[in-house]
Amino acid sequence: MNNKHFESEARLKEYLEKIEPVFDTNTIVSENIDKSKIQQYYHDSNLGYKLVHSKEGAVHMALNYDGVFNDDGYYQQVREINEHIEDRHKVLELGCGKGFNSSFLAQKNGASSFFGIDISNKHLNYAKKKAEDLNNLNFTSGDFHSINFDDATFDIVFELESVCHSDDPDRLLKEVHRVLQPGGKFILYEGFRAKDFKSLSSTQKKSAALIEKTMAVNHFDAISEWLEIAEANGFSISQNDDISTAIMPTLIRLHRFASKYFKYKTLSIILLKVLPENLIKNAIAGLLMPFSIMQKIQTYNRIILTKR
Repeated sequence: MNNKHFESEARLKEYLEKIEPVFDTNTIVSENIDKSKIQQYYHDSNLGYKLVHSKEGAVHMALNYDGVFNDDGYYQQVREINEHIEDRHKVLELGCGKGFNSSFLAQKNGASSFFGIDISNKHLNYAKKKAEDLNNLNFTSGDFHSINFDDATFDIVFELESVCHSDDPDRLLKEVHRVLQPGGKFILYEGFRAKDFKSLSSTQKKSAALIEKTMAVNHFDAISEWLEIAEANGFSISQNDDISTAIMPTLIRLHRFASKYFKYKTLSIILLKVLPENLIKNAIAGLLMPFSIMQKIQTYNRIILTKR
């Protein structure tokens, strides 16, 4: 199974038809995701992320630029972020999850200070254990819409696939701008809706909505609109790269796992009844995400914003 397999909209529709007998997709699409549902999602999905995604605690996509899945790719984003860190920098991670990213960076940069905030207590418990032997790393409970640090505290703020949960990018960007030093960088690895999303078919739009809702996101922002908000809030766009194909090896791997779940309808329904619903709904996103990338419904971008 290669990337071209996922370019067919007719095939996407076939996979949507596999989902319909098991899940009420209209109810999923109409659901409103709030903070408590995001917290519940990560609590319920913890086992799935550990068994299927990353035993080391990564909760983001691996980057495999060579097109072949290797779990070393879970470190690629932080390797790239590490290139921007200098001695005595202060660095903040938004949505730090289990501490995978910041603990890696703190070990590499003993003369710099690292902080992480997250709204999931379950994830923070894992993260704090990672920080026990690192004097330059601290994790605390916090919401990136109201960052509990003084103005101009950080040289770098970064995030991996967490600000997609925000329904208020204007407020988020204002807060990041506030806590950054002048000339400081906001580095993102994030999913967005593609520029031409509004012109897509109803099948493609429903697929995107199902992916977003089953990952506890109300909707991805349109990339062009999000960048306009960033510029309006005092940022310059230093870099914006569509690196969607680099996550395809991960997505194809997840698609294979999800396909096994949907293979037998009766068993699928039984598992949905006995296991946490949020955990099982991940199979919907896993089934559909490769189509969304290859049909340019959604994108995965590396963005660097600089505070003017």
